[in-house]
Amino acid sequence: MSTWVVITWENDRLLFLSASTYGKAVTFEHVAALDNPKKLADLLSRHRLAKAETVVVLNRSDVEVRPMVFPPVPADELPSLVKFQASKEFNHYDPNAPVDFFVTSKLANVSRSTLFPAVKASDSASVPDGAPKHLLASTLRLNTFQQIRTFCAEHNLVLRHIVLRPCTTAALWRRSGVEPNRSVLLVELDKYETSQTVVFQGEPVFMRSPKIHRPQDVSTPDFSARLLAELKRTCIAVRNEIQGIDVDEVVLCGSGKLFESLAEQLHKGLELPVRLFDPLTGLTIKSAGADEQYAALFGAIQQIVRKEPIQIDFCNPKKRSEDTGKRNLFTGIAAAVLCLVIGIFGYALYSRMTVQNDITHLTRKFNALKKTAGTVVEQKKQLDAIDAWYKDSVNWFEQLNWMSRNALHAQDMMVRDLNFSSTNGGMITFSALLRDQTVLANMVDQFRDSNHALQTGARGPETGSQYNFKCTLSIALSTSEP
Repeated sequence: MSTWVVITWENDRLLFLSASTYGKAVTFEHVAALDNPKKLADLLSRHRLAKAETVVVLNRSDVEVRPMVFPPVPADELPSLVKFQASKEFNHYDPNAPVDFFVTSKLANVSRSTLFPAVKASDSASVPDGAPKHLLASTLRLNTFQQIRTFCAEHNLVLRHIVLRPCTTAALWRRSGVEPNRSVLLVELDKYETSQTVVFQGEPVFMRSPKIHRPQDVSTPDFSARLLAELKRTCIAVRNEIQGIDVDEVVLCGSGKLFESLAEQLHKGLELPVRLFDPLTGLTIKSAGADEQYAALFGAIQQIVRKEPIQIDFCNPKKRSEDTGKRNLFTGIAAAVLCLVIGIFGYALYSRMTVQNDITHLTRKFNALKKTAGTVVEQKKQLDAIDAWYKDSVNWFEQLNWMSRNALHAQDMMVRDLNFSSTNGGMITFSALLRDQTVLANMVDQFRDSNHALQTGARGPETGSQYNFKCTLSIALSTSEP
């Protein structure tokens, strides 16, 4: 959503309008007529409109307008031609002042010959390059332009457009429905002047703003007589200026009984149809106090929101487009080189950051390992010893089971001082008490096999028990399995 402010002032009076837009939908929030422009600051502060995008609407009397005719030239060359011709045509031309124009493509015959004699133009919506160009050019005094910019800056407003009242009012009226091939005189009554714009097929082709003070009752005979005289002058002027165009109808901007009475008086004096145009029709207006004097302000916002062409805009005057061919080529080359440099630099930076992160990670890991290195070495030694023991270990339970299966009966043999040792693959030593010496050979046979090597040691008689003989035996294991 955007917020817009539109202002226009004449003498000591300022008209103010604010609007909020969403897409093409417009809601007009506040309208006000200020008798002193200095009061605008309080109004903006009260409605919180600081930094709002701003449009300034100028009256026809604030600018200088000149019709121009140019030969069949490309539209791209018109801005330069208009600038050149403006130095000859305008009474108060300043090369530093803004100059803008719009092509009046609907004109048929033009009697004014700025550069060339009267020509016949196309009736199409746009003028092709092969047809003469009829246009209206306008300039704004440089000091006025600077005053507007300063005024907006002082009030914290963002100036976007400076437009003409006749053009924006004509745009508002055009959206109400235009009869084809009609030439109408659009009349807008303001407090200090009367804007009179000749609109041909929806396009403004002639502008005039005589000074007539608008009374409270617009239907008074004195005001209607003065307005009637000025309308007749306008009809004569446009007939002389543009051959082939006569005013077919007068459109009076306003509504109500007073305007109906004024329209009837003008109809009798001009002998032309006079109809009323209510500029508030179809608009969403929240604030009270809006009337036909705000028509140009409503039209300006509608043109911007609908993105319609703005005929005259001193903030954005038409300029010759640059030769984009070579510029696009050089821009593309520069962009490609820039992308390449950025890519190389980015890759180098990424690689450096990646290596730096790896170094940091490995450094931390090394420091952590360094702290635990001593403990790890000691644990490694213990594990190696355990592995060696496990590798050379003997399943002594199996060996005991083997001995119990191969030992003689308890009446013939008793084992004492049994000892197990892992030396040299495993060694079993014990002392055996025997019933008598005759069973020694049987015991040796029982304990000797392919996995056990039996050696007898000291032997001799035994006293003090039922066993009469003793001997020492050593059994060497050749494998860990029995």
